[in-house]
Amino acid sequence: MDPTDLVLREYLRVSKDRAGQEGRSPDQQHDENAEAVARHSGWRLHSDPYREPTSVSASRYSKSARAEFQRLLADLEDDAFDADALALWESSRGSRRTGEWVTLIELCEERGVRIWVTTHGRLYDPANARDRRTLLEDAVDSEYELAKTSSRVRRNVRANGEKGRPHGKNIFGYQRIYDSETRRLVRVEEHPEQGPIVREAAARVFAGETFCAIAKDFNARGIPPRRAAYTDRRTVLGWTTPAIKQMLKIPAYAGLRQDQGEVLEDVQTVWPPLIEPAEWTKLQSIMASRSEQKTNSWPARHLLGGIAVCGVCGAGTRIGKQNAGKQRYDAETGERLPRAFYNTYLCHGAPGKTGFHVAMREVHLDLLVTEVVLARIQRPDFLARVGQEDNGVDEEPAALLDEIRGHREWLEQVRAEAERERNVTALFDQERRVQPKIDAAQKRLESLTATDPMIIELAGSNDVEARWEQLAIVDKRQVIRLLVEPRIHRVGKDERGKRGINRDRVTFHWR
Repeated sequence: MDPTDLVLREYLRVSKDRAGQEGRSPDQQHDENAEAVARHSGWRLHSDPYREPTSVSASRYSKSARAEFQRLLADLEDDAFDADALALWESSRGSRRTGEWVTLIELCEERGVRIWVTTHGRLYDPANARDRRTLLEDAVDSEYELAKTSSRVRRNVRANGEKGRPHGKNIFGYQRIYDSETRRLVRVEEHPEQGPIVREAAARVFAGETFCAIAKDFNARGIPPRRAAYTDRRTVLGWTTPAIKQMLKIPAYAGLRQDQGEVLEDVQTVWPPLIEPAEWTKLQSIMASRSEQKTNSWPARHLLGGIAVCGVCGAGTRIGKQNAGKQRYDAETGERLPRAFYNTYLCHGAPGKTGFHVAMREVHLDLLVTEVVLARIQRPDFLARVGQEDNGVDEEPAALLDEIRGHREWLEQVRAEAERERNVTALFDQERRVQPKIDAAQKRLESLTATDPMIIELAGSNDVEARWEQLAIVDKRQVIRLLVEPRIHRVGKDERGKRGINRDRVTFHWR
């Protein structure tokens, strides 16, 4: 006979049926537990059940911790369980891990706590050998079935991957079309609204825009993000810089299939690429070159902070303030006036040591670095040399540069002739014929040049200095960081006290 005056404390966790859908919610489990308890005279449920807030798996394949299960074990160990029996909707709700299940049974046995399983309609006593064996057999059977299911799922996922079929959640940019009767997947096609967003983001990175600028624009246009991001106060952030980067790293957009983080080779996927594979590969190189940089460019107020380094110790630089001129006082009141100052780039100092090695006035270093970088970009062979300073000029890039330069010179001659003869038709005809040749050569040059499109666009502009002035400071920092590392050295003994820019103090290490 079942005992009377029994207090049962529930452990509730979401269950799933064999199809992977939710079988019983914690509320449904509680209702069935309550109905079963009500049929026994003198039984009642404890007012504070252990309830997992989300669907957390109890299997050994789960990576998530079950906080309420750990609280249950802790209460049993501390003799704070405050009930006569543990109520479970089914035995697998306790654990699908044999080791955890044994620990739970032993703690219940030590504290004289029985275990009620609603689906069995039975109260088990862990101190009873037969009951203990039944409970342990349930755990072994449950873990065995789970292991078989896991192996089957992995085989199916791998098989689907080798067939180029999708797995898991739908990817932003695509939509899945299912048969209305069988619910089988018919095809995967581009989402009419999301797909163009993916391609636009990629094109804008190719054009030299920063991830931050793209995210800001998407938010300003009210484009729903790929995944909702929130602040600590649950305010929706929308698109962010990391969100743009993460999206463009997804191999599926190049029509590639992944399995366990591995891209499957020679697999024809059932979905169309949103970005051509060759373009996607090139995009990864561009994003990798940006992510290798050490400093965050946004929000930025100083051109070279964190970019220029100390020529003594190699540490980065920060902005400092230096007093300018003598202390001034108000002529009438005699009160001290705020002192004028100027900004300097200061060495952070060597690790573990106080002080810094070098300092240089901000306006001087900004002017010097800008002048040198722009002169470098305007060199005729710049795009053929960039990224390979020690290797000279490759023949094909050099030939392409000559071709582009020749086409542009010809168009300038045509423009001058058309202006003299007031013959716009001839100019338009030549531009229509020659511009596609320039574009083709430029595209080939970009494919050969291992550098960021932002730099290629700047170098290809008709007026590099004017285009530079149009760039935001965050983009100027990006260009400088990708091209060169300015190093500030100490003032020489013979140069102390001199005014103006000291060019000998700065060396340039080109990338």
